[in-house]
Amino acid sequence: FVLMVDADGATDINDLTNLMKNMDDVLQSTSRAATDSVDIFAAAAPHAIVIGSRAHLQEDATASRTFVRTLLMKAFHMFVAILCSRTVRDTQCGFKLFTRAAAITLFSNLHLQRWAFDIEIITIAEQMKVPLVEVGVNWEEVDGSKLDTSKMALLLASVGMLRDMLCVKLCYTLGIWKLPSTITKVDKIATIVTEKKEEKAPAVMITI
Repeated sequence: FVLMVDADGATDINDLTNLMKNMDDVLQSTSRAATDSVDIFAAAAPHAIVIGSRAHLQEDATASRTFVRTLLMKAFHMFVAILCSRTVRDTQCGFKLFTRAAAITLFSNLHLQRWAFDIEIITIAEQMKVPLVEVGVNWEEVDGSKLDTSKMALLLASVGMLRDMLCVKLCYTLGIWKLPSTITKVDKIATIVTEKKEEKAPAVMITI
């Protein structure tokens, strides 16, 4: 497996146990379905993602945030639902568990390297019909790991995210970015480090 975590440790690492349990459930379900299917992902290697989610914390977060941040958060979720995914409520939580095969397939087809790369990963997974499930995790903000909270900085970051979401939507819809019809076989995966730009803590990929 491959675990993606924000290096600031904002998510409780003990939640990995819950993600692993859900991963086992997804893989068992996928294995049963594969016996009656010609799905290339199920046949070649197990593909699945378990996504850590802070959606269950949203009500408390809304109560503690400023009006501007709450407005931007709601606008962001609306655009994600319209342009990218209606199935995942929290695309940006930096705590995601992949099977190795899924990590290889998804990250080898990734184009974005900024904040919205999580959104492209989920878009690729949904288009390639990779099984995914969203699971609530314990999360708290860590001093020094968040964006500049000035109104202008938040606005610029939000515009950048919207630009990337539009880019993902248009490029895959118009076929500018193409996805493979078969899986590239890879014997092993090394530790991957993907830096989220814009002054956020790096997301570290750890093989398990």
